[in-house]
Amino acid sequence: MFGWLFGKNPEKEAKQLIRDVPLIIEQAEGLFSAEGMQVVADTAREHIERAHTVYGTKPIDLARALDDYRRLHKDARQRTEQRVLSGLTLVIIYLRAEKAGEMADPARTAIEAFIAKYPSGST
Repeated sequence: MFGWLFGKNPEKEAKQLIRDVPLIIEQAEGLFSAEGMQVVADTAREHIERAHTVYGTKPIDLARALDDYRRLHKDARQRTEQRVLSGLTLVIIYLRAEKAGEMADPARTAIEAFIAKYPSGST
C-alpha cells in the first residue's frame, strides 16, 4: 500500500514473480491449443532475446526494456491478441526477475522451462 513511500521490497517482489509464472502458464494451457501454446512460447522466446540484444542486461537497460514491453503488452491487450499477451506477460515477468536478481531466479527458470517445452518451429 505504501510502496511508493518506502520503496519496493525486492524479496516480496521476487516471491510474487515466482508465484505468478505457474499461474500465467496454467491459465494459458487452459485457454489455448498446442498451436496457441507454441505462439505464447515463441513470443516469449523472441522478445526475451530481443530485449537482451536491443537493451542489454544491466539494471538500467532492463528498466528501459520493461517500459517498452509494458507498452507492447498494453497494445496487445487493446487488440485482444490473447496468445501474444500471454507471451508478453512472461517476458515482463522474466525481465522483472532479472532485475530483481538471484531471489527471483526460480521465476526465470520456470519461464525458460516453459519455453524449452515448446521448441521453436515445432508446430
